[in-house]
Amino acid sequence: MPPTRSSSIQPRQHPFPSASPPRKHQPTQLIDLSSEPDPCVPTNNKVPLPVRRQNKATHKKAPVAPVPPNEVIEISSDDDSLPKSSEASRIADLRRQANKSREELVKYKREYERATKALKEAQEESKRLQSLLKPDSGKISLDLHKLAENLDCEICTGRMWTPYILPDCGHSFCQSCLVDWFGTTQAQFLQAHPEQDGVRQNQAQQVTYLLHSIATNPALAQHPHVREMVAHLVPPTPQYTCPSCREVVRSRPTEVFAFKNIARTISAAAGEENPEKAASSSRKAKVPAAGSSPWDGFFPTRKL
Repeated sequence: MPPTRSSSIQPRQHPFPSASPPRKHQPTQLIDLSSEPDPCVPTNNKVPLPVRRQNKATHKKAPVAPVPPNEVIEISSDDDSLPKSSEASRIADLRRQANKSREELVKYKREYERATKALKEAQEESKRLQSLLKPDSGKISLDLHKLAENLDCEICTGRMWTPYILPDCGHSFCQSCLVDWFGTTQAQFLQAHPEQDGVRQNQAQQVTYLLHSIATNPALAQHPHVREMVAHLVPPTPQYTCPSCREVVRSRPTEVFAFKNIARTISAAAGEENPEKAASSSRKAKVPAAGSSPWDGFFPTRKL
């Protein structure tokens, strides 16, 4: 027989004792004193050990704080990741875009530098042109091409080194051109009136004598015979006209000295030299040798 455990509980005197304070549960101790199996006890029947139960109320699990996202380490295998080929293609595409943007940036930078340089050159050129337009020490800038139309002769289109003005209309021409113009008119008149060339000298003497007589005795001017003589002695003369406006020229041309000085000053500033008088025109003027003026052969002298 295996030894039995004696009870430690004393007999109660009262059937309903007062409530005693709770005691701590002592673990049940089982002592097996036999080293060999008891023939009286079946070998298949083992005494189960009592299971210790824990109070759920006293052993509650503490709440677990959530882990911050930055401390979470994701461990994944190669099978769960994206394919390497698609990721490499995306990276290569981004690199191409970055290289293209870098090239465009360099291109725009060069264009900006060229535009800035061109703008600076244009500003310097504008300042230079403005400085030319401003008066410098009392000097002014004039366009010689615009003045050439007023300094050149309308007949020969050359520079009027010796300009003459026609008092009847105010147009100016160079001396050689006017002499040739009047000479052509006179030649045409003599060709139409050949008799006037031989008797001109004799008639001039008679007219001089008649005018002297009238000046001495003014009453002779009213005599009919004197009037007939004057009408007979005064021959017809050529009718000279202006080469530009065809106005009748009744008096001698007059030399314009102020215009001549201006023309020579401007020509000297332009680097033009005044040619000699003999070579100033290819056409020679037909002027009488005895005349002291180039117009003596075309207009009567003012003195008798």
